[in-house]
Amino acid sequence: MEVVMQIEIAVKVNGKLVKRLVETVDGTLEEMEETVDALSRKVASQTLQASVDAVEVPRPLFRRTAGGCVTRATKREPSSG
Repeated sequence: MEVVMQIEIAVKVNGKLVKRLVETVDGTLEEMEETVDALSRKVASQTLQASVDAVEVPRPLFRRTAGGCVTRATKREPSSG
């Protein structure tokens, strides 16, 4: 038995629509399941990219280090030795 369905997938990030996909799927239930599975993988990939693109200018995770120093400079007390 062949069935025809229209599938609509809308993805919002922080309330903003970032991806909308409308697709007509037809065929046997097994064929439709395979098609919908492929669509969901495609949308997941595109959604991830759209989500990354929606992020403001990235902030650095760590402060920049001085010169070739591996760690941030700290103020040291004079040694008493």
